[in-house]
Order: sequence, then structure tokens, then C-alpha cells
Amino acid sequence: MKMKLLKVALILSLLLFGAQIPAVEASTLDGETTVNLNVRSTASTTGTLITTLPKGTKVKYGIHNQSWHKVYLNNRTYYASAQYIKPMTAPTTVTTQAASSTGVTTENLNIRVTSHRDAQVFTTLKKGTEVQYAPHNTSWVKVFLSGKTYYAAKAYIAPKVVAAAPQKQTGYTNRTIELFNRTLQTSPVVKTIPANRTVTFSIHNSSWSVIYEGTSTYFTPTRGITAGTLQPSVTKENGYANREMKLFETRNQASKVMKVLPLHTPVVSSKYNSSWSIVYDGSATYYTPTAWITPGAPPVQPPTTTTPEPAKVQGYANRNINLFGQTHQSSPVLLVLPQFTAVTYSTHNSSWSVVHIGTQTYYTPTSWLTAGTAPSAPVALPQGKVFTNTPGDALNVRSTASASSAILGKLAHGTQVDHYGLTNGFYKIKYNGRDGFISAAFTMATKPSVSSGAVIVLDAGHGGTDPGAVSGSLYEKTVVLDVTKRAEAYLRSKYDYQVRLTRSTDVYLTLDQRVQIAKNLRGDLFVSLHANAATSSAAKGIETFYSSSSAHSARSRVLATNIQSNLVSSMSGMTNRGVKTANYYVIRYNTMPSALVELGFISSPQDIIHLRSDASRQRMAEAVAEGIAQYVRAYH
Repeated sequence: MKMKLLKVALILSLLLFGAQIPAVEASTLDGETTVNLNVRSTASTTGTLITTLPKGTKVKYGIHNQSWHKVYLNNRTYYASAQYIKPMTAPTTVTTQAASSTGVTTENLNIRVTSHRDAQVFTTLKKGTEVQYAPHNTSWVKVFLSGKTYYAAKAYIAPKVVAAAPQKQTGYTNRTIELFNRTLQTSPVVKTIPANRTVTFSIHNSSWSVIYEGTSTYFTPTRGITAGTLQPSVTKENGYANREMKLFETRNQASKVMKVLPLHTPVVSSKYNSSWSIVYDGSATYYTPTAWITPGAPPVQPPTTTTPEPAKVQGYANRNINLFGQTHQSSPVLLVLPQFTAVTYSTHNSSWSVVHIGTQTYYTPTSWLTAGTAPSAPVALPQGKVFTNTPGDALNVRSTASASSAILGKLAHGTQVDHYGLTNGFYKIKYNGRDGFISAAFTMATKPSVSSGAVIVLDAGHGGTDPGAVSGSLYEKTVVLDVTKRAEAYLRSKYDYQVRLTRSTDVYLTLDQRVQIAKNLRGDLFVSLHANAATSSAAKGIETFYSSSSAHSARSRVLATNIQSNLVSSMSGMTNRGVKTANYYVIRYNTMPSALVELGFISSPQDIIHLRSDASRQRMAEAVAEGIAQYVRAYH
């Protein structure tokens, strides 16, 4: 009995095992294993391992899903990982379908032999390639190439958009227009079309239109073209200004006033629209509100003998007032009167008065004038004391708080003055019984040193996070700090001069901080050291700068010349680029004679040899120091 049961069990096991291994399918592909490949009983890594095929084994297979292929061995079907079987031959392609669309690839796109991401790649089309395609399913499309059908991911093909032809319109020029080859008004003008000419055009963008002339096209700003049919010639009318009439540049009362016509001035005009008219003045045209023009001849004025002269009033300016040549504040200011100035004036209209000065007359708003005697101006009290700080030079006293105003006189270095407040960087002072102004940048709260020993301020350019010019491992900030320290040591040891450095370590200072440090150190002269750089390796040599705009330009020029002369003598192998003017911040805004030295080009193969050499740096430092000493001996 037990023996019979055992036989039944064996038969059932064979039947079940055979059921799991169906017969070989008829549709197969040829492939080759790319690794030693496990063949399993089911499409799962937990399936029974049937065998392992060595790398390079030729196999018959069919597609099961994205991850597994069916493998046919000994008339049985098993499963293996799809990624390790390489197709040997491409399946037969079909003829291009008739119903297709034109598209453009949106990325570099793989074209495959079947609609599967692991299928063999037939070719790769570059982004922007135009293709014929048709839907295949929700994810794939059929792509037709050379009469054959292939497959590609649907997401990376976009329908080709055919740009619509620009819509041409008929219009006319509403002013003289300029035609350009590009949408840029700074480009050359190709030709000009006068106003009131019919043109064919199309809109290019929000600002520009395309003008068509025969087979040629040009660009012009759209504002110069009006769509539609050219209207008949305008009808000009004679009339007159029924008030003081402003003529504007554009149809906007906020635009520039080009001219002002007195009341009853005859004008020739034409209607532009319901609100505005065009006024013709010779070949010029302007705009004015239509309501300001009355058609016909101006009224006859009564005899001048019957018009009483406006009563003149004695009064004063109740503020600093502007006097104009016309009754609008956008006209030029002809004269400015200080507050409390006595004036003679008469009423012009409800808002303006005429100010009489000798035989001249001006206009000013009536609200700026008060009848009667001006009150006594309150006596201003000094707000503090300052000392002028211009070592070896004098400080200009100016008529207003501006460096371009008239010079009233000069104050010597170290002069104490009372000031009456700060305006635009200038202290107001009293000078020879009148108001004057001195630059606050050349003053100190305490009395500056008047000793004959010069204080020399040396400034090593750049530093910290600012390396300056760079060539490999050589930084401008390192070179100039080294030369600066050598010059300091030389001046101290040989001449016993007082030498101060804006920086003695690798720290970053702003340009203004360097100027303020020199001022706080009470320096008598300032020298800033730098190394140059250029895009061309041919640029080379030494040059020294001073500012012709500073208060000490004359002495700064002497200082720069002395330094450049000594440098050229000591560095005979380097090119002399001369003494030049420049408005570099540290020499333009310093409060003492100042120079800026460029010790050579770090970008030059010749100069960099000297900039790297300790011996050359020492010669540079001594040359700069001797130039400074030559200046000090002359002025201190």
C-alpha cells in the first residue's frame, strides 16, 4: 500500500513540474548573455535556479516584461534578467504608416526597435530634429525613418508649430519716421519717411513694427505709424490765445513747455482731436489745449494811454526766491534773491508778480513776497570751531557750498575758524564780513601739528580678501606690502623721518578708510604703492600718478615726478611709462599732497622677474624713498 502511494506522489510531482515549464513559444529573438547568467523557473529572483549560462552564450528569448525575458532551453521556457541579454538581430520593421504628424524632438532622443525602454537602440536623434510620427500607446509613438517604423518615448516629441505669417496692415506715418535694419534706435538709419505717407506694415512686438517696401523690410518704432487710411490734409485756422498760452512738446501738460505766448497772440492751428490742437510756428509744430484758442482775430486792445500802470509795492522776499523770465517755474532761473531782500514789485496776475530791479523786470510767485519792511534777520551764533588742515598749502574760501563756486580768499594751514553749520560737506564761516564756505574734508576738530618734521604716510594697496592683480601664486597685495615695509625702514634708518603705514599686515581697507587713516595720522604727504596688470602681456613698465583735481595738485605733481625719476634711474631694465594724471580715489580725495605708484605689470614676463626678486624690490623701495626724501627737503 505504501509503495503505491509513493508512486502516485512521484507521478503528481512530475506533472506539476511539467506544468510550470510550458513548451517553447513560436515567436523568439536571438540574443547573447553579457554576464554569467542565472536561468530560473519563474520571473523572480526567488525562482528555482535551473542553470547558469556563461557570458557570451547564444540564446533564444522572448520579452516577458520590463525586467525579465523568457529563455527557451531544451524545448522548455524559463526566465532570466532582461538587462543581461543583448539582442543579436533587430526584429523586422514595417512600412511607414500613412497617417502621421510632424513633430520636433525636445531632447536627444533614443529611437528603439520596439516600444520598450530596454529594447535595442536603432539611432539617437538630436534635440530639435523634425520627425514623422503617429500614436502607439499612452507612452510610446511610432517614428517613421527611411520607410521603416521604430519607436520612441512620447514625452520627448512635441508637435511642430508653424509660425503664422505676420498680418500686414495699411497705415500712414503720423510724423517723420526713421527706418532701421534692427530693432535698435542706436543702429544706423537706413532711410527716412516724412509724415503723412501711406505705408504697409505689421506688428513685430510691443514697441516695434516691420515696414515693407517692395522686397525689402525695415524696422521702426510703432508710435510713428497710425493704422488705417491717411486722412485728408488738415484744415488750418486763424485764431488767438485767450489766455497766456503754453505750447507743449507732446499732448500732455506734464511734458516740456517749448514756448509761452502772451494773451491775445494770433496763432495758426488745426484740430488734432477733441481736446488738443496743433499750433504752427514757421516750420515748427507744438501742442496746446484747444480750449486755449479762440477762432478769429484777437480783440482790439484799448489805447495804451488808458491802461493804468500797475501799482508798485515795496516789500521783501519772505524766503530765498527765484526770479524767472516767464511766468512758469520750469523756465530758466535768471536771478536768486536771499530771504529778507527788499524788492519793488507789482501784480501780474492772480499767481505771479513782476519784480523791478533797475530797468530790468522778472517774474516770481506772489506768495514768495510780503509787502512792507523786512524784519531784521536773526543774528546767527557759531555752532563750533574747526582748524584748517592743509599742510604746506592753503584752503580756499568759497562763495557757496560748492567746489565750483567763486573763491573769496584762502586760509593758512592750522587756522582756527568759527563755523555756522555744515551744508553739502562745507562749513559756513564768516570771512571779511560776509558768508563764506570751506570744505569740511580739509578741517580738524583739534589744532594740527605745525612742526617742521614731515609725517609720511605709505599705503600698500589691496590686502585681505582683495588680492589685487594675480599671476599664479604671486599676489599684488603681497608684493606692495613688502616694498612698502622696505621703504619705511629705509626712510627711518637713513633720514629719521616719521613714517606711518595705513596697513602693516594682510588686512582689507576700503579706499575711504585709507584716506581717513592718512588724515587721522596728520600726514604731510601720502604715497600709495601698487602693481599693474593688463590683458596683453606686451604692457610693461613703471608709472606714477597724481590727481589734477585735488587741492594739492601742484605739490602732488612734484612728489610724483621725484618718485618716478628715482625709480627709472634705479630700475634701468624697466620701461619708463612716465608721470600721469588720474582721479584715483586715494589721491583725489586726500587732504595732503599724494601720489600713486605702479611698480610694474604683474602680467608682463619682463616685469614679473623684478616683482618676484628680493633684490629688485629693495631697489624699488629705496627709489620710492629717495623720491619722497627729495620732496621733503624741498617743502619741509
